Amino acid sequence: MGRFKVLFGFWLIGYAIGFLGYFLFKHTAILNYLYQALLMLIGNNEIVMASLTGLATSFITLAIVVAWSYSSNP
Repeated sequence: MGRFKVLFGFWLIGYAIGFLGYFLFKHTAILNYLYQALLMLIGNNEIVMASLTGLATSFITLAIVVAWSYSSNP
């Protein structure tokens, strides 16, 4: 497999994870409550949105890595 294909694959996976993380943030009530609390504490909407989207994305990434580790276990 060529280097371009590997890098393109990682880019595509990262994009998909970020895309899903954004929708997970938008449609999860717990993250909306956390958003309100962090907005009161921090006060900057962009920092709060970036933090919560990163949190949602990290959960999706963790689920993918755990699924991959179980599928590659002999």
